[in-house]
Amino acid sequence: MMKFKRPEASTKNKLNSRKFPLGIGIAIGVISIFLLALFIKPQEVQAMFGILKSYKVEMSPEVRGRITDGGEPVVGMQVARSLLYQGYKKGKEQLEYTTTDDDGRFSFEPMMIKSRKPGDIFGQNMPVMQAIYVERGEKLYHLWSTSKGWNSIKPLSDLLLQLECDLQNKEVQHLINALEYGGMSRENVISICHWQGEKITTYYNNEPISSYEEIK
Repeated sequence: MMKFKRPEASTKNKLNSRKFPLGIGIAIGVISIFLLALFIKPQEVQAMFGILKSYKVEMSPEVRGRITDGGEPVVGMQVARSLLYQGYKKGKEQLEYTTTDDDGRFSFEPMMIKSRKPGDIFGQNMPVMQAIYVERGEKLYHLWSTSKGWNSIKPLSDLLLQLECDLQNKEVQHLINALEYGGMSRENVISICHWQGEKITTYYNNEPISSYEEIK
Protein backbone atom coordinates (compact mmCIF):
# COMPACT_ATOMS: atom_id res chain seq x y z
CA MET A 1 0.00 0.00 0.00
CA MET A 2 1.29 3.42 -0.95
CA LYS A 3 1.94 5.81 1.89
CA PHE A 4 1.50 9.53 1.37
CA LYS A 5 3.85 11.93 3.08
CA ARG A 6 1.98 14.23 5.43
CA PRO A 7 2.41 17.87 4.31
CA GLU A 8 4.48 20.02 6.64
CA ALA A 9 2.85 22.98 8.40
CA SER A 10 3.36 26.29 6.63
CA THR A 11 6.11 28.59 7.74
CA LYS A 12 3.45 31.01 9.01
CA ASN A 13 1.88 28.36 11.21
CA LYS A 14 5.28 27.39 12.54
CA LEU A 15 6.00 30.94 13.57
CA ASN A 16 2.59 31.32 15.20
CA SER A 17 3.17 28.19 17.21
CA ARG A 18 6.31 29.61 18.78
CA LYS A 19 5.98 31.68 21.94
CA PHE A 20 8.50 34.09 23.41
CA PRO A 21 9.38 33.56 27.07
CA LEU A 22 7.56 36.02 29.34
CA GLY A 23 10.81 37.66 30.47
CA ILE A 24 11.84 38.48 26.92
CA GLY A 25 8.46 40.07 26.21
CA ILE A 26 8.71 42.33 29.26
CA ALA A 27 12.27 43.33 28.38
CA ILE A 28 11.21 44.29 24.84
CA GLY A 29 8.39 46.42 26.24
CA VAL A 30 10.69 48.28 28.65
CA ILE A 31 13.28 48.92 25.93
CA SER A 32 10.56 50.23 23.60
CA ILE A 33 9.33 52.73 26.21
CA PHE A 34 12.90 53.87 26.90
CA LEU A 35 13.63 54.40 23.21
CA LEU A 36 10.35 56.32 22.81
CA ALA A 37 11.29 58.62 25.68
CA LEU A 38 14.61 59.46 24.01
CA PHE A 39 12.90 60.91 20.96
CA ILE A 40 10.16 63.01 22.55
CA LYS A 41 10.30 66.25 24.51
CA PRO A 42 10.27 66.28 28.35
CA GLN A 43 6.90 68.07 28.34
CA GLU A 44 5.43 65.29 26.23
CA VAL A 45 6.89 62.62 28.51
CA GLN A 46 5.29 64.40 31.45
CA ALA A 47 1.98 64.56 29.65
CA MET A 48 2.15 60.83 28.84
CA PHE A 49 3.40 59.46 32.15
CA GLY A 50 2.70 62.25 34.66
CA ILE A 51 -1.07 62.13 34.47
CA LEU A 52 -1.38 60.33 37.81
CA LYS A 53 1.01 62.66 39.63
CA SER A 54 -0.30 65.48 41.82
CA TYR A 55 1.27 68.91 41.34
CA LYS A 56 1.41 71.91 43.65
CA VAL A 57 -0.65 74.65 42.02
CA GLU A 58 -0.33 78.25 43.18
CA MET A 59 -3.81 79.68 43.40
CA SER A 60 -2.39 82.82 45.01
CA PRO A 61 0.79 83.88 46.78
CA GLU A 62 0.64 86.06 49.87
CA VAL A 63 -1.16 89.35 49.29
CA ARG A 64 -0.50 92.64 51.09
CA GLY A 65 -1.87 96.03 50.17
CA ARG A 66 -3.24 99.40 51.20
CA ILE A 67 -6.27 101.30 49.95
CA THR A 68 -6.41 105.09 49.98
CA ASP A 69 -8.78 107.70 48.62
CA GLY A 70 -7.03 110.87 47.57
CA GLY A 71 -4.09 109.79 49.71
CA GLU A 72 -6.16 109.20 52.84
CA PRO A 73 -6.51 105.61 54.19
CA VAL A 74 -9.85 103.92 53.63
CA VAL A 75 -10.81 102.27 56.91
CA GLY A 76 -13.12 99.26 57.29
CA MET A 77 -13.50 98.60 53.55
CA GLN A 78 -14.28 95.03 52.54
CA VAL A 79 -11.76 93.53 50.11
CA ALA A 80 -12.57 90.39 48.09
CA ARG A 81 -10.20 87.83 46.59
CA SER A 82 -11.63 85.56 43.89
CA LEU A 83 -9.64 82.53 42.67
CA LEU A 84 -10.69 80.03 40.04
CA TYR A 85 -8.94 76.98 38.54
CA GLN A 86 -10.62 74.22 36.57
CA GLY A 87 -8.35 71.63 38.18
CA TYR A 88 -9.66 72.38 41.68
CA LYS A 89 -13.18 71.65 42.95
CA LYS A 90 -14.46 71.46 39.36
CA GLY A 91 -13.63 75.11 38.71
CA LYS A 92 -15.76 76.47 41.57
CA GLU A 93 -14.87 80.05 42.54
CA GLN A 94 -12.90 80.33 45.78
CA LEU A 95 -14.01 83.60 47.37
CA GLU A 96 -12.51 85.19 50.48
CA TYR A 97 -13.02 88.53 52.22
CA THR A 98 -11.00 90.71 54.53
CA THR A 99 -11.31 94.27 55.85
CA THR A 100 -8.90 97.19 55.79
CA ASP A 101 -7.47 98.31 59.12
CA ASP A 102 -7.08 101.84 60.56
CA ASP A 103 -4.32 102.56 58.04
CA GLY A 104 -6.21 101.14 55.07
CA ARG A 105 -4.05 98.00 55.00
CA PHE A 106 -5.22 94.46 54.25
CA SER A 107 -3.74 91.03 53.51
CA PHE A 108 -4.58 87.52 52.36
CA GLU A 109 -2.76 84.29 53.14
CA PRO A 110 -1.20 82.32 50.25
CA MET A 111 -3.29 79.50 48.81
CA MET A 112 -1.65 76.38 47.38
CA ILE A 113 -3.56 73.30 46.22
CA LYS A 114 -2.72 69.94 44.65
CA SER A 115 -4.04 68.90 41.26
CA ARG A 116 -3.33 66.36 38.54
CA LYS A 117 -4.32 68.75 35.77
CA PRO A 118 -0.79 70.13 35.11
CA GLY A 119 0.25 66.59 34.13
CA ASP A 120 -2.72 66.12 31.83
CA ILE A 121 -2.08 66.80 28.14
CA PHE A 122 -5.44 68.60 28.03
CA GLY A 123 -5.03 70.41 31.35
CA GLN A 124 -1.39 71.48 31.51
CA ASN A 125 -2.23 74.94 30.13
CA MET A 126 -5.31 75.59 32.25
CA PRO A 127 -4.97 79.11 33.75
CA VAL A 128 -5.49 80.25 37.32
CA MET A 129 -7.88 83.22 37.38
CA GLN A 130 -7.13 85.80 40.09
CA ALA A 131 -9.12 88.89 41.04
CA ILE A 132 -8.85 91.21 44.05
CA TYR A 133 -11.38 94.00 44.18
CA VAL A 134 -13.45 96.37 46.30
CA GLU A 135 -16.87 97.91 45.78
CA ARG A 136 -18.16 101.33 46.69
CA GLY A 137 -21.77 101.98 45.87
CA GLU A 138 -22.31 100.50 42.42
CA LYS A 139 -18.71 100.92 41.32
CA LEU A 140 -16.22 98.04 41.21
CA TYR A 141 -12.50 98.76 41.62
CA HIS A 142 -10.00 96.16 40.42
CA LEU A 143 -6.90 96.09 42.58
CA TRP A 144 -5.73 93.03 40.67
CA SER A 145 -7.17 91.01 37.79
CA THR A 146 -5.17 88.49 35.80
CA SER A 147 -4.99 85.00 34.32
CA LYS A 148 -1.72 83.12 34.93
CA GLY A 149 -0.12 79.70 34.79
CA TRP A 150 -0.36 77.15 37.60
CA ASN A 151 3.21 77.74 38.78
CA SER A 152 4.60 80.59 40.86
CA ILE A 153 5.75 83.62 38.83
CA LYS A 154 8.05 85.87 40.88
CA PRO A 155 7.32 89.29 39.28
CA LEU A 156 3.59 88.76 39.83
CA SER A 157 4.12 87.52 43.39
CA ASP A 158 6.23 90.60 44.13
CA LEU A 159 3.52 92.96 42.86
CA LEU A 160 0.90 91.22 45.02
CA LEU A 161 2.90 92.37 48.03
CA GLN A 162 2.63 95.96 46.75
CA LEU A 163 -1.08 96.53 46.18
CA GLU A 164 -0.87 100.21 47.11
CA CYS A 165 -4.01 101.49 45.37
CA ASP A 166 -5.80 104.81 45.45
CA LEU A 167 -9.48 104.85 44.53
CA GLN A 168 -8.89 108.05 42.54
CA ASN A 169 -6.47 106.26 40.21
CA LYS A 170 -7.50 105.44 36.65
CA GLU A 171 -7.71 101.74 35.86
CA VAL A 172 -4.82 100.70 33.62
CA GLN A 173 -3.42 97.61 31.92
CA HIS A 174 0.05 96.45 32.91
CA LEU A 175 2.02 94.06 30.70
CA ILE A 176 4.77 92.41 32.74
CA ASN A 177 7.71 90.60 31.17
CA ALA A 178 8.07 87.43 33.27
CA LEU A 179 9.67 85.20 30.63
CA GLU A 180 12.85 84.54 32.60
CA TYR A 181 10.78 83.55 35.65
CA GLY A 182 8.70 80.84 33.95
CA GLY A 183 5.88 83.15 32.89
CA MET A 184 5.04 84.87 29.62
CA SER A 185 6.67 87.91 28.07
CA ARG A 186 3.38 89.81 28.43
CA GLU A 187 1.61 88.86 31.66
CA ASN A 188 -1.54 90.97 31.61
CA VAL A 189 -2.72 92.64 34.86
CA ILE A 190 -5.65 95.08 35.14
CA SER A 191 -5.44 97.35 38.19
CA ILE A 192 -5.94 100.79 39.71
CA CYS A 193 -2.53 100.29 41.35
CA HIS A 194 0.05 102.32 39.48
CA TRP A 195 3.40 100.50 39.31
CA GLN A 196 6.54 101.31 37.39
CA GLY A 197 9.54 99.18 36.46
CA GLU A 198 11.79 98.15 33.61
CA LYS A 199 9.76 94.98 33.03
CA ILE A 200 6.37 96.75 33.18
CA THR A 201 4.70 98.41 30.20
CA THR A 202 1.50 100.30 31.07
CA TYR A 203 -1.47 101.09 28.83
CA TYR A 204 -4.50 103.32 29.27
CA ASN A 205 -7.37 102.98 26.81
CA ASN A 206 -5.12 100.68 24.73
CA GLU A 207 -2.44 103.39 24.39
CA PRO A 208 0.99 103.05 26.05
CA ILE A 209 1.88 105.68 28.64
CA SER A 210 5.29 106.67 29.97
CA SER A 211 4.02 108.57 33.01
CA TYR A 212 0.85 108.53 35.12
CA GLU A 213 0.80 112.31 34.84
CA GLU A 214 -0.52 111.74 31.30
CA ILE A 215 -3.82 110.32 32.56
CA LYS A 216 -4.56 112.54 35.55
